[in-house]
Amino acid sequence: MKNGRTEGGTLISQIHQISQRVWYDVLSQNGLEDLAGARGRVIFALWNEDKIPIKKLVEKTSLDKATLTGIIDRLERDGYVKRIPSPDDKRSILITRTGKDEIFKSKIPKASDQQNSLFYKGFSKSEIKEFENFLKRILENCKEAEERI
Repeated sequence: MKNGRTEGGTLISQIHQISQRVWYDVLSQNGLEDLAGARGRVIFALWNEDKIPIKKLVEKTSLDKATLTGIIDRLERDGYVKRIPSPDDKRSILITRTGKDEIFKSKIPKASDQQNSLFYKGFSKSEIKEFENFLKRILENCKEAEERI
């Protein structure tokens, strides 16, 4: 805290910007450039749960619907996802993986471990747990604020 002012928001913003550049470098080193940025967030979300509506993908990725729609368009163009009608609601469209992304699954643990090593260098396990709990609380606070917008 400087002069009674907090720095958390500024620090989070700076970490976000720098970590995105570092993450892209780690992805590049591992031949995973197609998972950079929001594209990777969409693919990772679909690895956890496939065949989901855009609304749920918005929640899982924290991307707004307009941004997500553009990303899905490009992922579909590149053959990674496709839109399919929902069997439960013909008016609803689900986003599903095509399987082209399977080539990434064997490489992503190494890249993730590299990034975590950079992120948590010098941290103890208890510090990591405490830090991540604080981040979860900040995320929840931000989500609550977003709901009021």
